[in-house]
Amino acid sequence: MITSQTIQKYLSENFSNTLFKLDIKIIETLNTEKIKQLLISDYKRYYTTEFDFSKIKYFKGLLATFFYRISRELYLNHKENEALEYSSLGAFLTSIELYYSSEIGEAFKINHGTGTVVGARSKIGNHVLLHQNVTLGEKNGRPTLKDNVIVYPGAVIVGEITVGENSIIGANTFLDKSLPPHSIFTK
Repeated sequence: MITSQTIQKYLSENFSNTLFKLDIKIIETLNTEKIKQLLISDYKRYYTTEFDFSKIKYFKGLLATFFYRISRELYLNHKENEALEYSSLGAFLTSIELYYSSEIGEAFKINHGTGTVVGARSKIGNHVLLHQNVTLGEKNGRPTLKDNVIVYPGAVIVGEITVGENSIIGANTFLDKSLPPHSIFTK
C-alpha cells in the first residue's frame, strides 16, 4: 500500500545518505492517492507483480519517474524549491531529467534512459515509451506527445509541435514538425 508514510520510509531507507538532504516530511502535504495511482500505472509497465517499493530502484527509468511524480505534485502545490530538490535528486541518481513543470500521463516508461531529457512544460500522454538519450525540448515552444507514442534512442523532438497518438519516432531523428496520429517518422 502506498501512503505518505511508506513513501517517506522508502526515501529514508534508500536515499538518506545522498548529497541532498530532502525534507521527507513534506510528503505528508501531498495528494498521495494521486501519486499512488500514477506510480502503480508506471510500475506495471516494468513488472507484472504487485507493487513493491523495494523494486523501484532496479530500473532507472522507474526511479526517475518516481522522483518526477513527487516533484510534480510539489510543483502543483506551489512548493517549487522542494520540487527542484526532488527533481534534481532524480536526475543525479539516474542521468534522466524529467522536469517537474512537464506533464506526464499514466503508465509512462523509459527504457535504459541514460541521457533522456523531458524539458520544462513538455506534455506527454498516457502509455508513452521513451528510450535512452531522447530529448523533448524548446524551440519556440515545447512538444506534446499524445497517447501510445514510442520514441526510439537518440531522437530529438523540439518546438511547439504535436506527435499524434500511436505514432513511432525512429532512432537518431530530429523532429520539429507536427505528425498526425499513427505516423512513423524515420528521417
